Amino acid sequence: MARRAENWLKHLEKYVEDTEAPRDYWLWGGIHTICSALQRKVWIPYGMDNIYPNLYLLIVAPPGERKGGPPTLSKKLLQSIQVPVSVDSSSKRALTKELAEIAKTESFDWKGKRRSMASISVISKELSSILAVDPKGMIEVLTDLYDSHDIWKYKTSDKGEDTLFNVCVSCFFVTTQTWLARNLPSEAIGGGFTSRFAMVHKAGFYKDVPWPSEPPKAVFEDLKHDLLLINNLVGPFEIPPETKKLFNSWYRGIKEKKKNLNDPRMLGFLNRMHVIALKVAMGLRVAYSDELIITPDDIGRATILVDSCIQSGSEALGGHGDNLLGPQIDALRVAIASLGVTYQKELVASHWRNLNPSQLEEVLITLEAMGHVKRTFIPTKSDYEIKWLKKAIK
Repeated sequence: MARRAENWLKHLEKYVEDTEAPRDYWLWGGIHTICSALQRKVWIPYGMDNIYPNLYLLIVAPPGERKGGPPTLSKKLLQSIQVPVSVDSSSKRALTKELAEIAKTESFDWKGKRRSMASISVISKELSSILAVDPKGMIEVLTDLYDSHDIWKYKTSDKGEDTLFNVCVSCFFVTTQTWLARNLPSEAIGGGFTSRFAMVHKAGFYKDVPWPSEPPKAVFEDLKHDLLLINNLVGPFEIPPETKKLFNSWYRGIKEKKKNLNDPRMLGFLNRMHVIALKVAMGLRVAYSDELIITPDDIGRATILVDSCIQSGSEALGGHGDNLLGPQIDALRVAIASLGVTYQKELVASHWRNLNPSQLEEVLITLEAMGHVKRTFIPTKSDYEIKWLKKAIK
């Protein structure tokens, strides 16, 4: 059966053209959808292990910034081809029960042998919903399941311990910087939970769409048709020597990225970004080809996308940290950046609910020390001019 679209991700652009969400959200959402459709049926041989295409994706943006569309469409497309999608599991036990049920029916044929698998995509427009009931348990289990265990044992309330084989879990969540700063435990940041996610943060709309038109139904049917073909792909990816050469060169450059890193919360991500890049490369490849071969172009595009997550992830985490003024520092940074130039008295008037004058002074001193702003006293106004310097943390 032939594909209808030359490139699934390009075809997705046609379907979502009349939407306001940033294109990065749709691109990453599309890659996640493809990777979820691949399940555990394809892999990249990597030393003593295999790398599977399960991808963890987190979109972080302020309320109302059109971030809910990509996970909604991803869920709709996956369900349309019968790929298991979580029913918004809110506890560790609920998720393990889902995986156990899925393992009874999900399987694939490889070289004449039937392999069962516990493959699921956990998708939610609100990370807060996933972590509402059992935040500690859900963070722990999703952190553990990222590694796609061949054999995974878990404790049950009635049977003591159960075992799952060939686990493959993908995640696609959406949240706000404020929610992360106020609710995500500090131990989940950096080396743990968040380091497994490609975090995407993009300010502003793609374009204004006061009255969106109905998306083309024929394009959705094309996407569904081709996604089903992608879902039927089975086997290991081939990595040609020229692809390995390019990947090796990029991999060695990660050390330099660590030296220049100004946000220690992203160090865990840098330690895992090579694996995430290979997962993304699998998705990019099968978007346009049934041949399981990663080309230099595939790996080049994947590494560019994953590199962008260093800055994006730092911005997504915003003010999360031990500094109690962290969220306010980040909020004021964004506010001044949008204004370009403002005055200190105006900032007092607009931020008094969260900062008293002395706290505002502390925040401005911090932003000045970071190189984000410059304060100049204007005698005629008896006030400080605050100018944004467009300097960002690497």
